[in-house]
Parts: sequence; structure tokens; C-alpha cells
Amino acid sequence: MNQFIFAAALALWGAGAVAQTTVDLSVDQARNVATQALLSDDPGLALQIAEAILSQQPDDRTSLVIVAAAAPRVGDAPRGRAAGVRAWRVSTTDTQKYEAARLTALAAANEERFTLAAFWLRRALTVAPNEDERTRTLNDARNVTRINPWSTQLSFSLVPSNNVNGGAEDESSTAPGNPTGTLSEDALALEGWRASLSFGAQYRVQEAQNSRTTIGFTYQAARVWITEETRVPDEAFNTNSYDVSLRHDRALENGTLSFRASRGLFEYRDLDLPTQTTDYEKYDIWRLGVDRRYPVNDRTLLSLSASREWLSYLATGIGEVDRVLLSGGVSYQLDSRDRVSTTLTLIDSDGDSVNYTSDQQTLSLGYSFADPIGPISLSVGGGIKWSDYPEYRLLNAVTGGRQDTTAFASANIGFPEIAYAGFTPALRLDLSDTDSNVSRFDRTTFSAGLTIRSQF
Repeated sequence: MNQFIFAAALALWGAGAVAQTTVDLSVDQARNVATQALLSDDPGLALQIAEAILSQQPDDRTSLVIVAAAAPRVGDAPRGRAAGVRAWRVSTTDTQKYEAARLTALAAANEERFTLAAFWLRRALTVAPNEDERTRTLNDARNVTRINPWSTQLSFSLVPSNNVNGGAEDESSTAPGNPTGTLSEDALALEGWRASLSFGAQYRVQEAQNSRTTIGFTYQAARVWITEETRVPDEAFNTNSYDVSLRHDRALENGTLSFRASRGLFEYRDLDLPTQTTDYEKYDIWRLGVDRRYPVNDRTLLSLSASREWLSYLATGIGEVDRVLLSGGVSYQLDSRDRVSTTLTLIDSDGDSVNYTSDQQTLSLGYSFADPIGPISLSVGGGIKWSDYPEYRLLNAVTGGRQDTTAFASANIGFPEIAYAGFTPALRLDLSDTDSNVSRFDRTTFSAGLTIRSQF
């Protein structure tokens, strides 16, 4: 039976030119004919022969690969993708799986199912036979991501910290104009771990030569595990945030101009320490902003940003907060291609509660190394932040208001040579020290966290 089917297929190959009698072929010979037809740019014939083999041997890997390669070329990408998936399942070596994954990704891209194509390219990266093929597949994945109207981001971090809750260093509570007291356990620095998950998705609704419009959704979650003895429950510091955004970018003759708007929700817990229970709290936030990026010359980039935020708290004691944010930054590329940057940010907050009314100025510096240092990539930064709450209150009004000064530093260490499925690990180190005239806000925080990043 097998030989008859393959012979008929061979007769079809020659029917357009010279009449032929059928010839009996073995399975191996039929595979070779199909392969040669594919290599000779006759995908239709290759597809016919391969499908004939598969009707008798559904898991014949070579025929599945031929269908996966040939079907998209005759306009039947779904058929090719299905064959590619089956070829992956029956493959027994990394080289075979690599071939099947790339063919499946190509078929998905022909269907314009770019997210699925990126998924299969990630699978191909897990079995790439050598560095050249890994680089080739990584570049293909970046190209697919670039043309995909959908883009997604997923990151995860796990961070040990000496101060997971932003608590004070000392239990003594002091502030000008107020009696000395003692802080509660939840107001003191607590050691523990913080896990963070971030997922984002954007869809490009419009793109022209000089403009692009996207809508997006972002979800972020943080969970805390306290490692020292305390009555404070872990869930007291758990948070969730949701954000829906609209962004329009426009290319100008000298840089870019962007407009953005978003609607967000931030959920947190309010702790009742005596009962060790928490209540649900939240605030809603609206944002409008504009950003301008201006290349001063080949090495210098100027960035300006202005935005307005409106926050509405569920807690009646807080109410509404209106914020204006302004920032300006300059980055400069050195001869080594390393980049140094500086940014000044101003935030003016006007709240229904005097404790949420403040002025804040932040000056930050950053340095990013263009080339890896041995097996790692590195960027470092730091700066200083000044905060003034002119009418801050505890039991009484704080004389002269509350003033905080925070010095901070960070380092991002990447490991580009370590990758799996297009994801690479990174280590982030953060150190901050705050000096305040209200002792509740005197704190030193150090954290070191592992994060996972996508290469495309």
C-alpha cells in the first residue's frame, strides 16, 4: 500500500511534462523525493508526498518537517504550524527540536500571530545548537517583537531587605512641638523578603512613518515575608496595582514628542495591630503627561517631562491629592560609548490632608557601561532627595514642618552570558538613608534582589 501511494505521487510530479508509468518507492526514497522537491522550490509536490507518508505514518518526523516548511509557502500557514508542533513533540534531540521550533515560529509569523511566533523562538533558544544559531534566533525574535502590534513584558524579583516596610530605626518617636512617644511594631524596620511581579501588555492601535499610538495594561503585585519575630502579619504590606494607559509618540525633525494618559488603582492594607488584622484600602489615580526628547548633538540627549496626577484615597482622613511633576535630564555619551546622565525632578503635592501636602526635589546621577565588564553588564546611580511637609501634624503640628533628606545609591548587574528562553538574570542593589526631623522617618534600607529580564 505504501509503495502504491508514493508511486502515484511521483507520477503527479512528472505528469506536467512527460507521461510516466508509476514507479514503486520505499519510504526512505519517498522522503528523499519530497526533500529534493522542497529544495528545488516545488513546495506543492513536497507537500503532497509528505502528506502521503503521514497518512500511513502520522509521526514520521521528516515528513512533518517538510509539511511545516512547505505549507506556509503555498499559503497554508496553519497547516505548517500544526505540523511543526507535531514535529517538536516527536523530536528526540535538541537539534531536531531547534529545527521544529524555528519552522513553527516561521509559520506563526506567516499567520501574523507574532506573539505565538515569539513563544516558539523562545523554545528554539532553549535548544539552540551553538552560539551562532542562538544569536540568529535572538535577532529573529527581536524583529518579530518589533513588528508585533502586541508587546508584553514580564518581570519577577525576590529581594531580601533589612527594612521591607520602610520603618524607622528607633522605637522612640520624636518631633518638634510634640511629646516623646514610642512607635508601634509596624512602624519599626522589619527584616524580610519582598517578592514583586510585574506584567504589562501594550497594543499598537496606530502607526505611521512619524507617529505611533498604543494602549496598555499593567499589573504589579508585591508580597512580603517577615523573617523576624513580630506580631505584624505578612499581609500588612502586600500591595496590588493596576493601570490602563494611552500613549501617542510623534517623531519631530529634532527628537520626539510624547503624550500619555492613564487610569490606575493601587490597593494596600491598613493594619489594626492589637487584633493583628488588616482592612482593605486603596487610592485611584489619574495621570496626564507630556515628554520631549531632544538630541542636542550626536552625543548629548536632553529629556523634559511634565505631568499632572490626581489621587483619590478611600480613607476619608486622606481624601484627595493633586500633584504636579516636572523633570529635566541630560545624558552624554563618552568616547568609550559609556553614558553618563543627570536628572532633576520636582514634585508639588497639594492634599486635603496636610500630611499629604509637600514639595520634593530629587537630583540623581547615573553611569552606564556600554560594554560588559567580564561576564557582567553594569550600570550605577545615586542621588539625593529633599522633602518638605510645611504643615505636617502628629498629635500637634510639627514646629517648622517636617523635612526629610534622603541619600540613595543603586547598582544594576546583568549577566548577559546566562540566558534561558530569552530571559537573563540580573542583580539589583539598593541603599538609602533618610534623615528626618520626625524620627518615624529616620531609616536606613539595604536590599539586594534577583530579577529576571527579557532579552526582547
